[in-house]
Amino acid sequence: MKDRSTLVVGLVAFVASVVAYVFLTVKGQETTGLLTFVTPVIGALLVVSRVDARSDAQDQALTQITHQTNGVLSKRIADVVGAELDARFGPGGK
Repeated sequence: MKDRSTLVVGLVAFVASVVAYVFLTVKGQETTGLLTFVTPVIGALLVVSRVDARSDAQDQALTQITHQTNGVLSKRIADVVGAELDARFGPGGK
């Protein structure tokens, strides 16, 4: 994962929500509103973090595939064409 900012924000939000929950519980206040707000926010941050991680993995796989097809294939084609030209016209292509 190149950019971990979403994961860090999710972790900070989780820790802040736990602290707020404990604070409200100690004070004897209602925590339902806090949980109603915090649960979807943290869930969304975790989902976005997971999507970012998958996107990074897919980008890496596509880069490797592109290198293999473009780089390796071009080299193989050049080698075959060069060998064929050498066979027909001799080394140096004259």
